[in-house]
Amino acid sequence: MGALRALVLRAPGINCDRETAQACRLVGFETELVHINQLLKAPEKLLDYHFLAIPGGFSYGDDLGAGTLLAKKLKLHLGTQLARFVAEGRPVLGICNGFQVLVRLGLLPGEQQDASLKATLTENESAQFECRWVTMTARQSSCIFTRGLERAVEMPVAHGEGQFVFEGDIASLQANGQIPLVYSRINGENGEPVSYPDNPNGSLGAIAGVCNIQGNVFGLMPHPERYVNALQHPQRRGYGQDLGDGLLIFQNAYDYAQSLLQSSATSEQQVRASSAATISYADSGVDIEAGEKAVRLMKEAVRAAQGPNVLAGVGAFAGVFSARDLRKMHKPALVASTDGVGTKTLLASQAGRYNTIGYDIVNHSINDLLAQGARPLFFMDYLAVNKLDPIQAATIVRGVANACQEANCALLGGETAEMPDVYAEGAFDLAGTIVGVVEEEEAHNGSTIEEGDLILGLPSNGLHTNGYSLARRIFASYALETVLPELGESLADALLRPHRSYLREISLLREYLADRNRYLKGIAHITGGGFKGNISRILPAGTQANIDTQSWTVPPLFQLMARLGNIENEELYRTFNMGIGMVIVLAPKAALEARSCLPELRTIGNISKGTGVQLTW
Repeated sequence: MGALRALVLRAPGINCDRETAQACRLVGFETELVHINQLLKAPEKLLDYHFLAIPGGFSYGDDLGAGTLLAKKLKLHLGTQLARFVAEGRPVLGICNGFQVLVRLGLLPGEQQDASLKATLTENESAQFECRWVTMTARQSSCIFTRGLERAVEMPVAHGEGQFVFEGDIASLQANGQIPLVYSRINGENGEPVSYPDNPNGSLGAIAGVCNIQGNVFGLMPHPERYVNALQHPQRRGYGQDLGDGLLIFQNAYDYAQSLLQSSATSEQQVRASSAATISYADSGVDIEAGEKAVRLMKEAVRAAQGPNVLAGVGAFAGVFSARDLRKMHKPALVASTDGVGTKTLLASQAGRYNTIGYDIVNHSINDLLAQGARPLFFMDYLAVNKLDPIQAATIVRGVANACQEANCALLGGETAEMPDVYAEGAFDLAGTIVGVVEEEEAHNGSTIEEGDLILGLPSNGLHTNGYSLARRIFASYALETVLPELGESLADALLRPHRSYLREISLLREYLADRNRYLKGIAHITGGGFKGNISRILPAGTQANIDTQSWTVPPLFQLMARLGNIENEELYRTFNMGIGMVIVLAPKAALEARSCLPELRTIGNISKGTGVQLTW
């Protein structure tokens, strides 16, 4: 087993590279300072290292564009290698302006339920350069860099734009354990988040650092490399043998990288031991070792998504889920659904993007449960491929695991199958089964829907998981990286945006209405079959749903497909969701209150006497 190697990146705007390299060497890494221009000439060189550190740089780096420019170079020239580096679990640390680089790369906060959500580091709340020593406390997290930090730690900050801004819900990052380090009061009193000046940048939640869900990518604003020895502290304060708190970050990176290397060495020995066989399963196209590697890569994410009710999960012949919580219910009814992602997988393969397709299958399935009034309990996935690529498979399943974790739905188990004679080269299929629970009397069946009720819609964020066979045909002559003026983004971004989950919105609405003695009469998830095929499922005999298609603005993607494909309205609304992903039926007074709870709700129609679903253009 060779020495552990660290790569400290040098680039325009970086000025803390030598201190960072010294910190790496102090904990045992064989360290090299490599300029970005050298790395661009040989991108595969990145995979020779066990740890990547992107040091801090100029203050106001975002204004000058240093962090943004470096992120663009990395994404354009080393995107594939960097994705593999992260997927294999190797640690990546971004400090100050390096934190900005990781954010601009999309590595932080990492895979999100909605990949369109943006994050950045912007100007400090004080609108001035902040340079001082700060105190921080660690939060419960999977972050490998903050392991063992059970006391308050100190480090210096020196930045002009350290305020972390996220379009999504900061609380969701906290729930996922993606905020491992927060600013606290001097001496870490109570370990509670604080405001300025103890929080020098003004980030919500007093965020000092953010990690991805797996915990191997970490960005932080303070400079750990500037406090590796007690002599660097204003009061000459340290721990152990006069060591600085910042060294703990690097020591954890070394220990973790060492454990990865040892695990890899063990696997290689097993492969060599089995290579003496004269005939193998791999000869027929099935690589067992690749499957085992895929399991190792995805195991941590899967376990994080299981929760206390999973009694047997990864490695078991069948998943075991405890039903003890159901005893608190009056008349619990189990609700189950199974589905697949469909031909959206072909676009994922074509674009080489596998990190969001797992969200598609989970969120689609959750929405189907919501239509019956249920909440999710557990999910099981099935991934079938032509030839197993461990990193690709692990990335897909991590998306499944992350989506489950965000929905508080246990990932009970799954199956990965390699079938070279069934699937075409490069193709894969992703399906899943979800099980939820609902009180019998609260299950939605549409039986109370009546004349005069209103139909409201929640917006979609794209095609979700339906209509892709037609969409692929429409855009067949366009490269996926084409940026069409109507979209303002690449086709890959528009078409691969993950299926939106409505769990938070429906749960909030149900609780809000219940407090006012109101209730949801029916829910339809707009998937295959469009408006007529799905809304008709919840209509009692003698009722008709009238949909006014002019009541909402159809998103540009659907308008573009209609124009390029010369598709008639009837076909459009039968195939696509056209910008409405979930339909809710409510009594008029309940509808009024619902819109005050969820302002994005739009009244799109009503219920009258009649039959079926009628759309007006």
